Order: sequence, then C-alpha cells, then structure tokens
Amino acid sequence: MPTKMPTDVSNFKNVYRTAVPSNFPKELTLTIGGIDYHFRHVGAKLRYGTNPHQAFAAYHPLPTSFFMGDLQILKEGKDGFSLTNLQDASQALNVLKYFNFPAAVIMKHLNPCGFKVKNQEESLEQIFRIARGCDERSAFGGVIGFNTEVDAPTAEAIMEDFIECVIAPSYTPEALEILIRNERTKKLNSSIRVVKVSNIGKIPKFVGDKTDGLFNVRTLVDGSLTLEEVYLTRIRSVTDLITQPMIPNSDPAKNNGEDYIAQKIPSTRELDDGLIAWYLNINVRSNGIVIVKDGAAIAVGTGEQERVGAVEKALDKAVKKGHAKELEGAVLSSDGFFPKPDSIERIAEFKISTVVWPAGSMSDALIIETANKYDIGLVATLERCFLHI
Repeated sequence: MPTKMPTDVSNFKNVYRTAVPSNFPKELTLTIGGIDYHFRHVGAKLRYGTNPHQAFAAYHPLPTSFFMGDLQILKEGKDGFSLTNLQDASQALNVLKYFNFPAAVIMKHLNPCGFKVKNQEESLEQIFRIARGCDERSAFGGVIGFNTEVDAPTAEAIMEDFIECVIAPSYTPEALEILIRNERTKKLNSSIRVVKVSNIGKIPKFVGDKTDGLFNVRTLVDGSLTLEEVYLTRIRSVTDLITQPMIPNSDPAKNNGEDYIAQKIPSTRELDDGLIAWYLNINVRSNGIVIVKDGAAIAVGTGEQERVGAVEKALDKAVKKGHAKELEGAVLSSDGFFPKPDSIERIAEFKISTVVWPAGSMSDALIIETANKYDIGLVATLERCFLHI
C-alpha cells in the first residue's frame, strides 16, 4: 500500500453554511393544455438543494393564493434556506392544515417525527414538548410547525436544542425576542430561521377542494416531466371512517359460512386518534406507519419496502424511544393494505387496540379474521395515501 499523508477535512463543515450560486431564471411559465401558469422566484435567500453542491431555485405561482408563496421571512439564518428546509416547512403545513385546534408538528427529512394536537387543557409549550418527546433525537435539526401563535414559553422550549426553522401564523413580541434577538441564539441556535405564514386554511385538503392548477411536478432521470394531481382525502371527519368493515363470504365451509366482519367497535377516543394518525400518514413517506395515542404521535415507521417492516420499525422506535407502555390502547395507521396477517400479529403483541387502513388486499378477509382473534378494531378509509418524494 502506498503511504498517504493525512488530509485536513475540517473545512468541509463550511459547505453547510455557504450558499451555492445558481443561474436559474427569475420567472417561469408552465403551459399545460394550452393554459399558461406563471411562476416567480421566491424572495427568500436560498443556500443549496438537497445536498450542499447542488444549486437550486424556488418559485411561487402568480398570483400568490396559497401558503409557500406568502411567506414572511422574519429571520433567514446563515445564508438562507436549503431545499430541504423549504420542503420540511411545506410538509409541516401539509400536516397542520387538517387541524382546527392548536397543534405542533416536527418535520425531519420530509417526514414527521413528532406531533401533538390540543385535546385537553395543554398550553402550547406543553403541546410542543409532547410532540418533541415522540422522538427527541430525530427532532434535532428539524423544522417545527405550528398552526397558532407562538408564545414566549414555547419559544424558550424551542431554543433548548438546535432547530433549523420555525414556521407559524404569528409570534408574540416576546417570542420573537427569544427566537431572533436573544443573545443565547449566538450560542446554540444562531442559524435558526423564523417564518410567518398566512392562509393555512386555503391549502386544499379534501376531495372537491379547488386546487387552482396546483400539481405535483417531478422529473425523471432524462429530464422527462411528470404531472400529478395533489393528494386530497375523502376523510373529512371520523364520520367518514368505516368502523365495521365487512368482506362477503362466498365459501360456506369457511368462517361458519358467515361474512367476515370486524367485531370491535372503536371508542370515541380511538376514532379521534385514528383520524389524527391518518392525517399524519398522508405526509409520511411510504411504506408508512403512524402510531398515535391521546392526540400525540408515539412513533412513525417510514420508507420501508415491506409493509410488516414498516410496522416493525414503528413498534421498535416506540420501544427504543421510551414509549413502550403507551402502545397499549394506541391506534395505528397504515398508508396501504396488509398483504398478510403478520402485521396484525405484530401489532397484537403490543396490545394496540385499533388499526386504520385502506383495505383492498386479496387477504382482507384473513386480516379481519386475525384482527377479531386479537380483539383489534379495524377502521377502513377506502383510499390509499402513499407518498413518494
């Protein structure tokens, strides 16, 4: 082996704080079916794309009618926003748009790693701390989103650890003093970005909402463009959930000739948690599993290529991050069907009480039969919510 001299790599850390020049145009026009859609470069300072050597640009539609084009940058941090910062902020709003009560979500690499919605008399600080407690290690360096005004106690809690960005409809003057001007930001969080956003309620979310030409635009390896309608759910409230799904039985020799019907009827609390879990799952990279109890996320299993693997990841994370006892009586949501009963069997080991899932597998009768065996409630949505980002 040839002798090599040590190489100093200490300066590489500076790339994370340095903007990459880009030559993208200031305005774009996308013509679809003869209709021109106009976009303008956002006014915020931008650092780099997914990785520090990738230049990127961000554009908002004209006229601005939704959320990301209506950002007010209160603090840009060191050299502005990366693509991931903006994507995490966007995904945070995509979660928060479903909730009318005060809520906090923590995004990390485009997946939620913490969530809590007010369902008792919790202060916003308590809501945030519970959300962060879902997975404190993953929350480090994340993006925090709120759907209500951030107050001083909550800002103090935010500044306890390193956070990339905070996005909310408004901030009290005292909160801004802590997040932006407080001397402690120089010691821990000098690069925090603080963003004010309005019109969260205008973001389309339910089937039938106006999308005004809003598309998911992606590229393939050769530069080909794909267009996709944005995801809209038919589940507007717990009344849209199917609480006693049934599969007809065509074989008199099986199940005593009776239809396969989910026997356990979920409680009001379980249905509320199931709705929360479903809304979170819409914004989890598939295969995705979300576990919720008492309005708070317990664990998120994401990005697996197998359904039972995503289930096992969520359960394993809950245990490793100190939430094993909370699994009993919790609600689990799956963004796709269960091809085999192995997922239900794993879920039963931890005494999870209710499962929300789309249905649609050739094995749905067996899934219902297995859930009944373990006294697990099944709730069907009749829609899949895969997210491929």
